[in-house]
Amino acid sequence: MYRFIDVKSLSEAIIELQKINVSSQGQQVMSPKCLGKIIKLTNISTGAANILKQEMLTIGGDTAISRGVIEGNIQFSDVLLLGGISKYQKLIKRLKFYKIHNLPEIKNSVSSLLETPIKKFSIQNRNFNLSKPVIMGILNVTPDSFSDGNNYLNPEKAVKHALKLIADGAEIIDIGGESSRPGASSVSESEELSRVIPVIKALRKKSDIVISLDTNKSVVAQKGIEAGVNIINDISALTYDSKMIDILKNNSEIPIILMHMKGTPKTMQINPYYENSVDEILTYFENKISICEKNGISKNRIIIDPGIGFGKRQIDNLTILKKLGEFNCFGVPVLLGASRKSFIDQIYKSKPDERIAGTLATTALSFQNNIAFIRVHDVKKNSEFIKSLDAIRNVK
Repeated sequence: MYRFIDVKSLSEAIIELQKINVSSQGQQVMSPKCLGKIIKLTNISTGAANILKQEMLTIGGDTAISRGVIEGNIQFSDVLLLGGISKYQKLIKRLKFYKIHNLPEIKNSVSSLLETPIKKFSIQNRNFNLSKPVIMGILNVTPDSFSDGNNYLNPEKAVKHALKLIADGAEIIDIGGESSRPGASSVSESEELSRVIPVIKALRKKSDIVISLDTNKSVVAQKGIEAGVNIINDISALTYDSKMIDILKNNSEIPIILMHMKGTPKTMQINPYYENSVDEILTYFENKISICEKNGISKNRIIIDPGIGFGKRQIDNLTILKKLGEFNCFGVPVLLGASRKSFIDQIYKSKPDERIAGTLATTALSFQNNIAFIRVHDVKKNSEFIKSLDAIRNVK
């Protein structure tokens, strides 16, 4: 796995160098060179690591490697490439002469990394410009969702709210018929279908808006697609229902949102633990994307969601947000769903509808880190916020 890491201080740089087992002397020498964008390569052979270091030094950059590479007592090491974009471009040119130590694959991967994040994403006949976050409006047709449960169980009321979200700036409506709040129990297929299908059909008659269906059940997904759904949003990342992947195979125009979660909504907040949350979640997505590709689901149909609040401690949620840009490493769009979530309550005491400031902070991070989609309750405020940031960024 190869990704950009943003290092903003010497203390952060030393932490990253310690992670790959750089010597204490090397940490002092290398840490000032780490400020800015660095590229982290994982599980690189010692032969490739030594060549990368040699080539980066030649072009005026540097490479941090494990002390075990220098001592000759390990076969593989994580590697940090230290240099700006121009130096990485020079490195790519120099690596084209190598055919050993998997360096051609490293060259291609680094080249692909320089092209991320992606600029557009197609959903059937819609092309989304990802120069700023696309807003997905939340429509929960459940009695027990944490923020708006029981508000939109009535299909007529649900559609009215969806149309308001569209008018406020939502480009996608995400409809869910089963709460995934911490501690929530699953509902039956028939119950979930009775909640979502009437709303999908009624909304489709009123609007051609892109509709996402938040479900982890293959039967619900198929019925939703038949009713007019354009995206499947599976919080289990195709884990709960083995037939879900067949639904995607048979509906090749439908994208899938893969979310990371530990356990189930009922159990996910019972003592979750990570050694390194971002690394572990990225490895999870690397495996999930590989499974999708092996089953005929191409990367141009995949969106990933790190799953804020789903089997995460407060430190994990905040670390994900701090390192949000690293999730762009796979060349697929990233979706952030942080709206009104309880991690904000741990920052400042608040009820769900009082968390707009915290939500907008995550929207600012999404804008700054080229996140493609944000899933939010307060569409109008988020839309105005993004427009303001975009106007500032694009001033000539």
